[in-house]
Formats: sequence, C-alpha cells, structure tokens
Amino acid sequence: MMECSGIPQYQKIADELREKIRVMPLGMQIEPEKTLAEQYGVSRGTMRQAIDILVREELVVRVRGRGSFRTHPKEQTLQLTIETSVLDSIRMIGEKSKIEHLSISTVIAPQRIADMLEIPHGTKVRRVCRVRIYRGEPFAYAVGYLRTDLTPPFFKRDFKTSLSDLVRNTLHLRFTARVVECFASAADPVLSSALAIPDGSPVLNISFFCKAYGGTPILVDTVSFPSSQILRFSVPYKTD
Repeated sequence: MMECSGIPQYQKIADELREKIRVMPLGMQIEPEKTLAEQYGVSRGTMRQAIDILVREELVVRVRGRGSFRTHPKEQTLQLTIETSVLDSIRMIGEKSKIEHLSISTVIAPQRIADMLEIPHGTKVRRVCRVRIYRGEPFAYAVGYLRTDLTPPFFKRDFKTSLSDLVRNTLHLRFTARVVECFASAADPVLSSALAIPDGSPVLNISFFCKAYGGTPILVDTVSFPSSQILRFSVPYKTD
C-alpha cells in the first residue's frame, strides 16, 4: 500500500514508531504486531515490514515466543578490537569504563570449568563476577574462575583493573598460553538482568583460557556481550 507522496505505508509507520520507541526504557517490551496493526489500520504483513526496519536499525530486538523489545540503537554501539583484555581494548581506543556489581566467592567448579582447569570434579575455585559499564550503560558481563591452589586470596579492594591485570600484577602470575573461544547463547535471567536486555536475547560469549608457566591451566574468564555491541577481532597471521 502506497501513500500519495510515494512513501510506503510501512516506512511511514516505522518513522512514527521510531520516535515513540526511542523514549522507552531499554528492555521494555513494545506492543505486539497484531495490536499495532489494528491501531494503525494495516495488515500484519505491513506492520511486520515496519518492525523489520527498526530491527535492522538495532532499535528493536525480536525474541522468539516472547515479542519485540527496546534495545540499544545502532549509533550507541561500542566497536572493539579484542586483542588482549576487554579493558585494554577499551583503553586502546581512548575510552574509559568501570566495573560495577563486583562479587568474589569460593564455589564448587562447574563440570566444564573443572575440565578446563584440569582439576577433579567437586573442587572449589574462586569465582569473580562483574559488570563492565561504558558511558553509563552495561555493555559486558564477565564471570571468571581461578584455581585456588595457584592463586592466593584477594578481595574487592584488590580489583582495580581487569581480571587479567589482577592475576599478572597483583598475584604476580604470568601466562604462557592464552586460548580464546567464542560461542553464542540466549541470555538467561542473570545475564538479562546484568545487561538490561530481555530474557532470551542473543549474546556473544568470549572465553579467555589462560595457562601459567609449565602449562598448568589457571584461569577461565567468560565475557558476555549483547547483540548491540560490535566487536572486531584481530587474528595474528604468519607467512611461510
């Protein structure tokens, strides 16, 4: 359906919705497509085209089985080149961030973590959880696990930079190997609360697996990013 001006109806609706959605709190659910279609007097297909525009702009995210939600607009995304730690990557582009909701505890290692750290199942490890804040908004949630037999106790007052910096500079441990794994998942209630995104939203997880001298695994740290973030990875390339 076309307006007399030649502007498609779905484009006009997208323009009107964009202004309304921009003032909504992050994570707030927008009205269902059926309801919006009835309000605007258009078909579900036309309304879906309008919402598609806002999804491509990353102003709205669809969560299967739940609906559509307000998310970060594209122009607010942070582009990072992940070469070392997340904190170092932010410093490299001249920006600053801070840590909030920091917690340090001793827990039984999850089976996957125990296998990666090469410790018996049921062994206790140090668990460090934190939310990284950039420009007043949460943009990364991190959970790190350290072997208690290789790392001395530390406290919140010791945690002034990144977990990698803490291990290197405060605990005086050196890494000889660093493996990075990337995998996607849906945000569980903990992640959705920490990152201010709807439950089930897509997140990118980056795990840093570090070994100390002698090849002994010492640290597994997983950083989770919402889909609104843009990350660039630098991969070393060697010629023959």
